[in-house]
Amino acid sequence: MAEVMLGAAKTVKQVYPMNQIPKKLKRLLAEQADRAWEAEMRVALVALAERFDQWRAGALSCDELDQSVHAYHNGIARDIWKRYAGNDPVLPVARAVALGILERESVPPEVLAQIAGLVDLFARGADDDDEEGDA
Repeated sequence: MAEVMLGAAKTVKQVYPMNQIPKKLKRLLAEQADRAWEAEMRVALVALAERFDQWRAGALSCDELDQSVHAYHNGIARDIWKRYAGNDPVLPVARAVALGILERESVPPEVLAQIAGLVDLFARGADDDDEEGDA
């Protein structure tokens, strides 16, 4: 993930350094990142499954289905993987909460307290492109 710049030219790593987060909170953040990854993948896979249904019904050729699988693999699946593959779950979890991928009520309060500023940043409309790459 690319660094999201916060106030006074500080980066996420400077404001939320993972080496200073207690192990229990790191574990909770990782669990929430896993949940968010699962939720985003589920949506993407449902869309791909619909293409398979169209193929089975004869509404899609083998070539069209193959192109759909290729587009899924090199597109949304890769984007989701890049979002969650890093060792730092702070940014993807904050994004997932802000976008409603994870319901606030389902996230442990200590996690919400840790990422509150970033959730607000994403809720105000931080662009997804700002958080792609390496964090």
